Amino acid sequence: MDGTIIMAGLFIWVFVQDKRKYNALEDDNNEMLKLLINNQKNIAESNNNIARSLEIISNNLVTIDKKIDRNYKIELTNKKN
Repeated sequence: MDGTIIMAGLFIWVFVQDKRKYNALEDDNNEMLKLLINNQKNIAESNNNIARSLEIISNNLVTIDKKIDRNYKIELTNKKN
């Protein structure tokens, strides 16, 4: 009888310890998930900033190309005269 009580007590103690470990692990996993979500948001924002920068660069290159073409045409016109 005493052995059964001791075994039951040990079972309950192990169950409680496992439950605490599980809860701690679940809290750690939730914290990690929050960090991953924030990192994902930061990555998405960075990608948007890169896309905007590339668009600005592309527009500037088009403007520069137009100016070069215009200056080249002016030079050709001046050489003909």
